[in-house]
Amino acid sequence: MGVTIVKKLPKYGKNLKKKIKTVMPYIAQYLRSCADKKINEGVPPANAPLTQAVKQGSKTLRDNGTLAASISEHSGDDWAAAGTNLKYAKINQEGGTIRSKGKGLWIPAGAETRRLMRRYGATSPGQLITALRSAGYQLWRRGKAFMAAKKNGKPFALFIIKDSVQIPPRPFLYISGQEEKFITNKINSALMESLEEDK
Repeated sequence: MGVTIVKKLPKYGKNLKKKIKTVMPYIAQYLRSCADKKINEGVPPANAPLTQAVKQGSKTLRDNGTLAASISEHSGDDWAAAGTNLKYAKINQEGGTIRSKGKGLWIPAGAETRRLMRRYGATSPGQLITALRSAGYQLWRRGKAFMAAKKNGKPFALFIIKDSVQIPPRPFLYISGQEEKFITNKINSALMESLEEDK
């Protein structure tokens, strides 16, 4: 017959799980806050000059605030996360090539295109072209540009038409060394609190 020695752990195991569970939502909020900070500060590399002209600003990943507003936090018993379900978020995070599936990618040629889209409530190039035609603009294609002009006015490029666009990676969802240290310290504090409560 064998011999066994058993050492049962005190009840702190349950308390530890409970304490870790309560700290996970806080860590998830922290991860979301870190992503917001990265987006607000701008993630290199810099935008192309055309993009800066259209956006009338140089901050990357910042346009109308949709990306930052879309980030949400989630947590469970022993995990925490922050993320977004925006379709274009992945290509901003990882980079890649966007290719035309038809008649080319119609890219606004400047801030005036954006202004006109807002003025006419257009959400696509086709809607803007229809609205401008109705408003009496002259419209025509010249090579890789789609031009517009008010009657007897100076012509300007409305859209640049490309077959593909290369997007560089601009990671905004990752845990830096400093953030990892903060999270580890928070979990260690929760562990120590749990052990103190069990005494």
